[in-house]
Amino acid sequence: MEERQPIGFIVKQINNIYEKELTKRLKVLGITSSQCAVLNYLFQSNQEHVTQREIEKNLQLKNPTVTGLLKRLDEKGFVLCVQSPTDKRCKNIYLTEKAFDIQKKMESDRKRLDKRLTIGMTKKEVEVFRRGLEKVLYNISEP
Repeated sequence: MEERQPIGFIVKQINNIYEKELTKRLKVLGITSSQCAVLNYLFQSNQEHVTQREIEKNLQLKNPTVTGLLKRLDEKGFVLCVQSPTDKRCKNIYLTEKAFDIQKKMESDRKRLDKRLTIGMTKKEVEVFRRGLEKVLYNISEP
């Protein structure tokens, strides 16, 4: 009987391929898939500004990783990182016009790739798959 791959390995392989393909598509815009995730979070947050700590918590990334991503996005002109006037330890992150200029293309590339992930699935199957993945994420997340 053939031994099946552990679920975690399959998830890791999917992630590796997804990130590679998304980064290839986003290269034209001058961003990586990780930078896209940060920008997407900022677009979705519907807040005037977001702190670096909020990005770390919501994307489940470590401080040095987010610091590097924000530094590169700032250098490329997609965000402004400004020290908080009320708490010198915090940085407020603001999207720039340049970020809004690439938003539609960035989201289009990401949606096309998401659609590719679910080729051959019905809408109901996609929804069940999404709920399953959300449960997996919840289960594996730190308390």
